[in-house]
Parts: sequence; structure tokens; C-alpha cells
Amino acid sequence: MEWRALNEKRRSVNYFDPSVTITVSDLQKIYEAAKLAPSSFNLQPWKVVAVLSKEEKEKLRAVAMNQPKVTEASAVLVLFGNTRQFLESQDVFDDRVAKGYMKAEEVPRAVAMAERLYAGDRAVGYASRNVGLFAMNLMFAALDQGWDTHPMDGFDVEGVQKLFGLDPKYVPVMLLAIGKKRPDAALLPRGMRRSFDEVFILR
Repeated sequence: MEWRALNEKRRSVNYFDPSVTITVSDLQKIYEAAKLAPSSFNLQPWKVVAVLSKEEKEKLRAVAMNQPKVTEASAVLVLFGNTRQFLESQDVFDDRVAKGYMKAEEVPRAVAMAERLYAGDRAVGYASRNVGLFAMNLMFAALDQGWDTHPMDGFDVEGVQKLFGLDPKYVPVMLLAIGKKRPDAALLPRGMRRSFDEVFILR
């Protein structure tokens, strides 16, 4: 599907068909397309917990404002941002050297630059912005392969962290429900979008 048609078709679906299952193979295909998302220094500071079982969805729903779509969707992807990814990306820098983007002796300086971007209080915001780029790609990739989605930021951050028990360097950024729209659920007309003049400031 070409981008314009894909963009116009994408909607945030609230009512999923709970009888539809998604396979790990389906998720792999979605990821293979979505992983082309850009990220600063190409660090790809994201980690995904794919919640597939009914039991795990129920636990997640309890810390996600009791939203029904958490348990109705075929899967819920919990997108985490890695606030220390710059320390775990030697493979990225090795790849840049191998492809001639930089020289081996330039790697320590590049790592130091990446570390400054993630320094202190900026780490969560920086990782989250990059995860946001990945999330949008996931939604487009899913739709291109016939799946509906709904991004959610209505959840208890500490509750999600405790539920999955990941290293504290991982901060939950977004939940992404994936499935098929319930056949009897009608989509309301698309909400308004602000005009160019309202959004852009020309200098």
C-alpha cells in the first residue's frame, strides 16, 4: 500500500475482535518493516515486551487504567526506551566503521557524544522521542500487513515497570494494541486536524 493511502487508512481502533490471534511470525514480519525507523546515532534504543497471553493481558490491563482494548487486542506491545543504549551499541559503531561512515579511531568520540545526549535528566526524554519514531513505524507496518492498532499512554509507569521487572534503565514509553477491528464496531468520522497556519510558525 502506498504511503498516502496507508496514512489515510490508519485509525486508532478502540474495539478489537478478541477471537483473532496474532502469531510470533506476524509480529516478526511487522518488526522487520518497522525496524527501519530512524534513531539518533542509529542506536535503536527500544525494547518491546509482546503481551500475548490472556493472563498477562489481564495483569497489564490492571495497570493500564482498565482499558478493555488491552485484553481484547490480539497482542499489546509494551514499548520501552533504553536510557543507557549508548553503552550497549558497539555493534552499531562497528557497522558504521565497516561501511565507511567513520574511522575506528573516531568511535570513542561518537560514543561520548551519544552519552552527552543521554546525560542526566535528558535520558528519558531522549529515549522516548526515539521510541516514538519506532512506534509510528510499527503502526504503519502493522496496517500494511492487515492489522489495526491503537497507541496508548494511559498507564501507570511504576506499575508497568514492576509488572515486567526489567532493568531500571528501561522506561515504559507507550502501549500499542494490535489486532483486528471488531466487525460490528463502526469507526466514527476522523477527528479534526489543525490547519497549516495554526501549526506552522514561519521565520
